[in-house]
Amino acid sequence: MDNMRHPHPTGDLSALAKADPQTLQNLYALYNENTEKLRLAFERLEKRFREIDPYNIYNSITEALITLDQEEKILTFNSAAEKIFGLRERDVIDQPFRDCLPVCAASLADYRFSGSTENRYEITFRDERGDPVVLRGRYSPLLDRDGVEIGTTCLFTDLSLERLLEEKARRAGRLTALGELAAGVAHEMRNPLTTIRGYLQILPACKDDEGFIQEFSENLIREIDRLTRLTDDMLNMAKPISPELPVESMSAVVLDTLHFLADQFTARGIRLRVGEDRDGSPVRMDRDRIKQVMINLLVNAMEAIGENGEVEIRFSRRLEKMDENQPPRTFAVTEVVDNGPGIPPHWLDRIFDPFFTTKDTGTGLGLALSHRIVEEHGGFIRVDSAPGEGTRFWVLLPMAEG
Repeated sequence: MDNMRHPHPTGDLSALAKADPQTLQNLYALYNENTEKLRLAFERLEKRFREIDPYNIYNSITEALITLDQEEKILTFNSAAEKIFGLRERDVIDQPFRDCLPVCAASLADYRFSGSTENRYEITFRDERGDPVVLRGRYSPLLDRDGVEIGTTCLFTDLSLERLLEEKARRAGRLTALGELAAGVAHEMRNPLTTIRGYLQILPACKDDEGFIQEFSENLIREIDRLTRLTDDMLNMAKPISPELPVESMSAVVLDTLHFLADQFTARGIRLRVGEDRDGSPVRMDRDRIKQVMINLLVNAMEAIGENGEVEIRFSRRLEKMDENQPPRTFAVTEVVDNGPGIPPHWLDRIFDPFFTTKDTGTGLGLALSHRIVEEHGGFIRVDSAPGEGTRFWVLLPMAEG
């Protein structure tokens, strides 16, 4: 009885086809249409699978990607690795990493010792043509699908072209700086020499004029002193610091500088506030040259303020990372803050340029020299200023280890 109430579908179709051939034709067309759609969908999936095939991705990246087993034998060696190291994958598979790539052995050993995936290693060698190759290397654990460590992943980025471009830029920058320096020296020397020449030209006609002789002497001495300051500043710019630096207290150097300038602060009626520095901020330094930096900054602050202003000195520590290839370091920070008129934005980017000055006197080498001295000590100077808001300089020097 159930079969009679629910006839078999095939029987219904057969009966329907006999009753209506057009329906069968339509069903056949629908079947063909759906079959074609399935075929096209399968082709798209197959193409997509080929595109995202891990092997294709592995060989398409431009970094050298190498994987090692627990015994440090090479498991995989992609196309970029073949190009960078001049080796073929089939020749290095299952071979010891240290034997195939001895230039990378020390960095792998350091990674094994430290266990840090944050370390970046710079590896240099010469290729088969003798050209220098510079790589940045990173290591990390190789994990299976269950997250179990089964080896090591090695990733090497070729920095050779980048370093070549950087060197070209540095050379161009040095040549530009040399040209600007030469132009600045010529300009600074021309003015006093022109003054001296002018006085010497009229000296024969006025040699019996006591007033002229007095003016002549004073102006020549002033211009000669100006040339002397320029020469001293240029010599200081070129003078290298000693590689053996004693540990000195940064706050002690600052206090010594303030004592040296005390009369000038008093004469101008400038208030001075000095923050506390409990540990003294020990820094390896050339004391006289760092003192020169502080003199330049404090004199600039005094001259910017004029009279009845305020200068504040603060001491602190800061963790900074100067280079992505090096770990962060602790720096002793000396902050010089004034409540003067501030520095206009269009001057702010130029204040460390040689011979840039807004003063009628001076050589414009003070901040350039200060910047060079601090950099030679492994530190750097920062500045922040805005018109009407005063100026703030930070001198950061690496803390002495231990």
